[in-house]
Amino acid sequence: MGMPEKPQNGMNIAPDGTIYEILDDGTIKRIGKVSPDGSFEPFGGPKDGIRVRDGIIYRVINGKEVKIGRILPNGEIETISQKIKNETEVSRNKVKIIGIISVCCLIVFFVALYAVQQVWKTREYDSKIKPVYSRYLDEVNPTSESLQGYINQLNKLVKLEEVKYTENKKKLNRIVEEIEARKAEIKKAAAKQAEEARKAEQGKAEPTKATAEPTKATAKKSQSGGGTRIGSLYWSKRSRDKMNWNAAVKYCQNLNEGGYSDWRLPTISELRTTIKNCSGSQSGGSCRVSDNCLGSNCWSDDCYCEYRENNGGYYSKLGDDDKVLLWSSSVHSGNPTSRWDVDFSDGGVDSNGVGYYYYVRCVR
Repeated sequence: MGMPEKPQNGMNIAPDGTIYEILDDGTIKRIGKVSPDGSFEPFGGPKDGIRVRDGIIYRVINGKEVKIGRILPNGEIETISQKIKNETEVSRNKVKIIGIISVCCLIVFFVALYAVQQVWKTREYDSKIKPVYSRYLDEVNPTSESLQGYINQLNKLVKLEEVKYTENKKKLNRIVEEIEARKAEIKKAAAKQAEEARKAEQGKAEPTKATAEPTKATAKKSQSGGGTRIGSLYWSKRSRDKMNWNAAVKYCQNLNEGGYSDWRLPTISELRTTIKNCSGSQSGGSCRVSDNCLGSNCWSDDCYCEYRENNGGYYSKLGDDDKVLLWSSSVHSGNPTSRWDVDFSDGGVDSNGVGYYYYVRCVR
């Protein structure tokens, strides 16, 4: 029958059952034969040649046995080199699997670590920064002293290292800057009042009669224009800066624009007349928030439309874009520290605490 068609180095079995060994130098040796019944008959003598015992094949050299392979249950021959190669391949596969599992475990670990970190960041803000900020927002008539108290409390959190996350430290710094700005406004207003009182005491204030006449003339003049007209109302230019609600009231009281000084902060019904392209929240729409309905029960999904980024004044008749919110003078009936406002990012009517900073348009 002869050698197999594609012999390889090591042991090979021919179709007739003859076993050949091909050495690395290409030498071919016949070492035995496997009978149809599975028994092995080696070639060579007892001292030199091939010997089989319990299915293990040995090479006998000068009477010493060297294990070179075995006969598998299916009659095939497995050499020692083939066995080592198979075991090595299995080991490599195990290493690959272990590597993949390790990488997956690391990914899961870091994702879990990130999630836990976010939870702790939120807990740190809610338990340490938010309570102080909430008290600040709820104070209706703050003084420079009370505002400084909030600043001291927040600075203490940093000094004592009770706020550890950088993200929360940045939030805290922004809140301190907001309170500092409000404190500066209060000081400025107090200084202005003190100056006016000083002038009055020195007799430098204008006579009552002289001030009354311009006021009357202004009121009469107010009927003919000043500002941008929508319906029967005239609207001032938008304030250059954002401000809290108390500052917004004073801003309109002190505004002198277009030769008129009878400006005031608009009500929510008046402010809704500046909305366009949002059928629910614009004047006459289905949103129930108005001068006659100022509670949470008046607000619904009809009070806003789809959010539009960089909308270029899509929702405003006065050209106010998505970055503008305007204060109204209307107090939320269920929360005395909240005021109604209009957000031109979605044409929405909403309410927020008096401590927030929004733009102002006055009306007359």
